[in-house]
Amino acid sequence: MITDVTAGHAQQIHQRGYTHGRLSAVLDPELLQGADWKQFADSWNNLRQDAYMADGGTYRRRRYSEFRYDTAADALTLLPHVPYRQSRDVNYLNGGIDRHFEAFESQVSASPVLRAIFQWCATVLLDPAGTAGTDVWKIQTFQNRILARSTEHGQPTPEGIHRDGVDYVLTLLIERNSIDGGLSRIYDAPTRECLDEVTLSEPGEFLYADDERMLHSVTPLTPAAKGVQGHRDVLIAMFSRTPKETR
Repeated sequence: MITDVTAGHAQQIHQRGYTHGRLSAVLDPELLQGADWKQFADSWNNLRQDAYMADGGTYRRRRYSEFRYDTAADALTLLPHVPYRQSRDVNYLNGGIDRHFEAFESQVSASPVLRAIFQWCATVLLDPAGTAGTDVWKIQTFQNRILARSTEHGQPTPEGIHRDGVDYVLTLLIERNSIDGGLSRIYDAPTRECLDEVTLSEPGEFLYADDERMLHSVTPLTPAAKGVQGHRDVLIAMFSRTPKETR
């Protein structure tokens, strides 16, 4: 069922290329207040250091998994684990190589919270009339934690203003703890004009953008107080339509 709120997000992403909102307004609030959300959010405490940072940074922790979501069947499938790769045209800093990250933990891959997020994201991408879709999506997904320390500022987007080389990108805040900075910006891809900026501050707050039409960036993170280590936890979900012949 497509609610009025979801229809509004769908209209924004189709017309202007991005939308901003909160999961609490589009999903069952109980899902985001109970044990499932707590277990989901707590899993960010068990990420591994990103060993592929060409800038030498040690500020990023992450896990990576891929999923397939069939909208017609409402079927979510965890795909075999593979390395993550981007071209250097898309990511000049860390692209051009296979990056081997540990997969999501089993309780995260099977989380009803993750399923609900993916299901809602696919619903938003139905045609603007809201008719039943037959899209099949490949979803490349990161759990990211960016650390902010007095000795090293955190860089949520070390490659700067960029796109990810997919169809749509969701950035969902899980937790923001003891940090300053982290201002998310959305740009028109052809002109690189900044169209909007927002600091994701509440758990469940998101930006969802058409990756073909939009670019994005996030400003560096610094500790909110001297001697304190802070962090910003996000889920990044990148949606690409699967060609019919491979479905």
